[in-house]
Amino acid sequence: MKQVQTVVIGAGPAGYEAALELAKAGIKTLLIDKSKEHIGGVCLNEGCVSTKNYLQYAECASKASYFASRGLELEMKGLDIKALAMHTTSLKDELRAGVSWLLEQAGVEMLYGSASFIDSHHLSVSDETIAFDHCIIATGSRPQDLPILPIDGKHIISSREVFELQALPGSIVIVGGGLIGCEFASFFSAFGVEVTMVVRGTRLLSSEDEDVSKALLRAFKKRSINVLFSASVSEVQAEGERVKLAISAENEEHIECDLVLSATGRIPYTDGLQLENAGIRQSDKGYIEVDQSFQTSQEHIYAVGDCIDTFGYAHTAYTEGRVASHNIITGEAMTNTHVTPSTVFSDPQIATCGLSEKEAKSQGLDIEVKKAYFKANAKAKIVGDDAGFMKLILSSREETVLGASVVGVEAVEIIHLLSAAVERKVTLKELAGMIYAHPTISEIIRNF
Repeated sequence: MKQVQTVVIGAGPAGYEAALELAKAGIKTLLIDKSKEHIGGVCLNEGCVSTKNYLQYAECASKASYFASRGLELEMKGLDIKALAMHTTSLKDELRAGVSWLLEQAGVEMLYGSASFIDSHHLSVSDETIAFDHCIIATGSRPQDLPILPIDGKHIISSREVFELQALPGSIVIVGGGLIGCEFASFFSAFGVEVTMVVRGTRLLSSEDEDVSKALLRAFKKRSINVLFSASVSEVQAEGERVKLAISAENEEHIECDLVLSATGRIPYTDGLQLENAGIRQSDKGYIEVDQSFQTSQEHIYAVGDCIDTFGYAHTAYTEGRVASHNIITGEAMTNTHVTPSTVFSDPQIATCGLSEKEAKSQGLDIEVKKAYFKANAKAKIVGDDAGFMKLILSSREETVLGASVVGVEAVEIIHLLSAAVERKVTLKELAGMIYAHPTISEIIRNF
């Protein structure tokens, strides 16, 4: 039997960040994951890094026609998706090696295999028993598999299988109008794929304000992305290389396509952990229940990242991993008090932080809403992307920044300035009074 001070289950962003912090503090730490190839978790292997690398290519393709019309002689021959997949694999290997090196240098011990709880102080991993004083569960999430859309890797895929495609489809139906669906709609449409989105609700990105969702929809319509709202798939039939779908909507539709992408969300990955043996409670949706300091129903066991019901972003997971490890090291009950930016790498990009307009109004706050448009921004015009806007939610009396939304060029970068403003309770006068380099996207704030 192996005895350790702290064991971390899952080597994704939350897990390896926690393990690094613990080891640096001199705590004997064991990090468990399925295999060495899975270090980095979903984010590195099939999520953030892979997706954003693919979307970088799409951004270049979407700008090609603009710069060609301004005198730059370009010939767009299309996408060699095999070459892109190979480059993405090399990128992942390089980053994974970097994470492994950091863990090794910090003295984190690795163990590969599937972990399950024997009781609240013992784990079983590949027939080996691990005794621990503290534990952090960071097992992440997996794509939600709908009975009507069984993932077969050929006709129906999840976001994971996108990176295994050896050729672009001529047409694709994307089921889901959330972050994943919108990002892949942007990717495929950039390379001429006929894209249809099937959205159960009445808006894309339903958690965002209506004007944000409408701005994205306008952009999608310009790219001939067909979006069906209040719709669901009622029947799927694969015939040879084609897929036939019956869509239940206001008027039932029948669609044929080359490929279906199921992007209906993710669910916590806790299969096989046998949490009940350790007395760890889960919600009805399968999330591990935690308090504000990320303690489970067992005070010496913590859970962080996508296996708990918080923002499903890698940057959230990093922070939660650091907070949980801090609490183990110090015995404190620190919480995550930082403002979390929400980012969607669609085209156009969308980023938000703090309170949305909808949330502020529902809380009965006295607010003022102001907008500035990229049409008046020199850098946006230079890069050929002057659509979109920045919206600030301000307290009416002090004009403190309560929240922000950005739709358009470099939204995912400039949101950090606004997150800091929300977190530090900065006023619009203070924010707009700063000196901004010119020409930059960030200086749009001077237009308020």
